[in-house]
Amino acid sequence: MVFAFVVVLVGVLLGNNPLALGQETQAAPPSVPPLSPLSIQAPFKEREFAPYEKTKKGTASIGGQGFLVTRGKEVVYQPGDEVALVPETAYTREWFDKYVQGQGSCSFGISEDDKLSKDQKECGLPQYILRMVLGDKRLSPYVRFTRANPTGHFWFNKVPPGRYFIVTRITWEIGVSGQLAGGLAWAFVEVGPGEQLMNIVVTD
Repeated sequence: MVFAFVVVLVGVLLGNNPLALGQETQAAPPSVPPLSPLSIQAPFKEREFAPYEKTKKGTASIGGQGFLVTRGKEVVYQPGDEVALVPETAYTREWFDKYVQGQGSCSFGISEDDKLSKDQKECGLPQYILRMVLGDKRLSPYVRFTRANPTGHFWFNKVPPGRYFIVTRITWEIGVSGQLAGGLAWAFVEVGPGEQLMNIVVTD
């Protein structure tokens, strides 16, 4: 039996023909600027991560759609943005509980060079939260990445069985100043050998 735990369940079905943007990529995660280290008390135990090494090809598949809804009830996708599939361990569970779940949306004038103020970081600015984990080189062998297609759909193939967090950033411009609003969309899934999870809703 497959268990999929998501914050919001809506009637969203995937199309039958995956687009290139929605397919899993083998490219390395994007380079990230130096940022403050994660404040996590749980030890990083490699044996917990070992079953999830990217060199190990599983038989499961995970697919879904990521989006957020604005105050005006508009559904927003993030075409081409990174979607991360993060294995659940004690270390990543603490990261998720502290920095992802309930972090809330922020609204700041975010420049393209990502120079973030102390207040912006403490607010839980979406790209800062994701870049903290993307910048942890110890996680690189275990975290899988893909990109959302124009309708927010994504796919991970040949996934080992286990429990995963799916996390992506979704932002949009507000007002004439070009400020960005948004947050993190996420879901938690558990998948068994050979199982196909193809309708996961990733939102807040």
